[in-house]
Amino acid sequence: MGVLEIIGGIVMILLSIGIIVMVLMQESPKGNNISALTGGDSYFNKNQGRTIDALLFRGTKIAAVLFFVVTLLVYAVNVYMG
Repeated sequence: MGVLEIIGGIVMILLSIGIIVMVLMQESPKGNNISALTGGDSYFNKNQGRTIDALLFRGTKIAAVLFFVVTLLVYAVNVYMG
């Protein structure tokens, strides 16, 4: 196991912990209907860009993309250099 694989593994562990924490900190959708899942049309959704929940949502998306990229890089290092 090379140094790059170890560093990639550590980064993946940190990103996964960050994703878990950000998801747990987000508020659950209000209501029992489908508009709670699709976003609906409420005052909260119109101003969602300025809320803490929106920041957590964006952070979760960014961390998930980074996790995916790091996973692919670790795989490529393992296959092509190992």
